[in-house]
Amino acid sequence: MAAPSSASQTAPIERIHRDLLNHSADAPLMAAAHRGAWRDYPENSLAAIDEAVRDGAEIVEIDVRKTADGHLVLMHDETVDRTTNGSGKVSDLTLAQIKQLRLKEHLGGEQTALTSHAVPTLEEAMLAVKGRAMVNLDKGWSIHEDMYRVLKATGTVNHGLFKGSPTVQEAADFMAKDPEILYMHILKDENANVVGTFPGRQPVAYEIVFDQPTDPQVQPGLLEKIQRDSRVWINTMWNDLAAQSTDEDSRRDARLGWETVVSEYDASMIQTDEIEGLHYWRNGGDMRRWEAQPGNRTVRVQAEDHAPGGEGVGYHDLDPNTCGTEGDVDVCDIEGAIAVSSIQPGEWIKYTVDIPRPGSYEVSARLASSGVPAGRIAMTWANGATDDYDIGNTTDARRAFDLQPIQTRHFEAGKHEFVVKIDQNVAPNFNLDLFQFDLK
Repeated sequence: MAAPSSASQTAPIERIHRDLLNHSADAPLMAAAHRGAWRDYPENSLAAIDEAVRDGAEIVEIDVRKTADGHLVLMHDETVDRTTNGSGKVSDLTLAQIKQLRLKEHLGGEQTALTSHAVPTLEEAMLAVKGRAMVNLDKGWSIHEDMYRVLKATGTVNHGLFKGSPTVQEAADFMAKDPEILYMHILKDENANVVGTFPGRQPVAYEIVFDQPTDPQVQPGLLEKIQRDSRVWINTMWNDLAAQSTDEDSRRDARLGWETVVSEYDASMIQTDEIEGLHYWRNGGDMRRWEAQPGNRTVRVQAEDHAPGGEGVGYHDLDPNTCGTEGDVDVCDIEGAIAVSSIQPGEWIKYTVDIPRPGSYEVSARLASSGVPAGRIAMTWANGATDDYDIGNTTDARRAFDLQPIQTRHFEAGKHEFVVKIDQNVAPNFNLDLFQFDLK
């Protein structure tokens, strides 16, 4: 039996740390999961952190806040209202009170179901990733000394990526206190000139936030200067983080999102809400085939590709177009997803699907929704068969697009026409991206 390679003998955190400090042109692209794998588990939960690592993240972004009695817990908002069954500011609640709460599914919200997951402490989170991954410590620069003490106590200082936009001297003084401290500076329009001014040890990365390609922080000369000593971190969760190069753009075609931030803006670290997709793409996958069965077993119909003929023939639309696009149907760019939006009760749209192989297909809709139910649709086929479906709550009508199974039907090969009508009696609160047909 051959001896194990040196790579196989390297612990994950050692490899990740080595990659983080690699500033060469061929340094591997690193993936960071925003609030963990929240599509599978509650955001900022231990389960979401664990799943993100399993899905390929080298770094998991978490949000840290301080309780009334001085403990550090994971919570994005100032209050616990959105993500738990409690209310009030984290800073007004004790750790014991917060530990009594339960997290809501995914991104939370008023009508979102509770889970059995509790709010983790920073200590619990660091022990969960120890030896496996790093964490990006968001929302926490004001308590960075408190976070450092937790990481020191858990032996995970080199697992944490501290971040903020303090003065250069404040950041430099913090880095100087411990050679294991890893710091990332947030760069926006107003502070692009700080690159190259850090005395001594440099930030391991700069988190660059920009809404226009003309912004000073993404000009080629500055990006080249950053890469001499640091990595370039870019966020792709929504439009104004990277000049409209988003996760949803990347789902349609990576050249519109992730490939752009890598090739045009030199990103070597990407923070995403689609960690599985990013991991798939950076390993050579074609995003146009992601989440599709191999071969010709999956067919997609984009919601904007309705039948021709106009009002009363291809669709029935009841309100003025709010998206600034051609035609009456509201087709909007929802953080990169091209989706039918501003949906009203009583509206309908006609589609055609071209089925390549006969068989039983699971019909799903990819949508983002908020509420219970978030609407009701009826799908009517050319033979008159009609199925009603209540839209489930994905927990955010703009950011949480997800596939929802609607029905299973047998199709013969060929073109099939169907009409989607919005129920008059259930107020719709969803955006519709596409329909997907998977051969079972």
